[in-house]
Amino acid sequence: MANKVSNHLQPWHRLEGKVVMVTGASSGLGRHFCLDLAKAGSNIDAAARWSHRLNFLCHEINHFTCPNSPPSPNTTVRAVAVELDLTADGPAINASVQKGMGSFWPRFDE
Repeated sequence: MANKVSNHLQPWHRLEGKVVMVTGASSGLGRHFCLDLAKAGSNIDAAARWSHRLNFLCHEINHFTCPNSPPSPNTTVRAVAVELDLTADGPAINASVQKGMGSFWPRFDE
């Protein structure tokens, strides 16, 4: 069974240690992608309109340990919630992206 999971997550391992922004992260495929990417070692910038669902997802990700990590309590933030409406205008979307990426890179700049 462990091999099946490992093979299933294989494409994501190229993103280990990278920050990945997932839109539509509060439910469905977006949520599923966030969980799989986090299990493979990616940092998640979870974006959607439903902030309460995003907060629950990020809490879930931030409190499980990555299979590639030594067993210890996870105190590192690996996922952040960013409220984002993709129907908004450009500056509003840009501000949301800046906020999310700034959580991982304090000096994130375009």
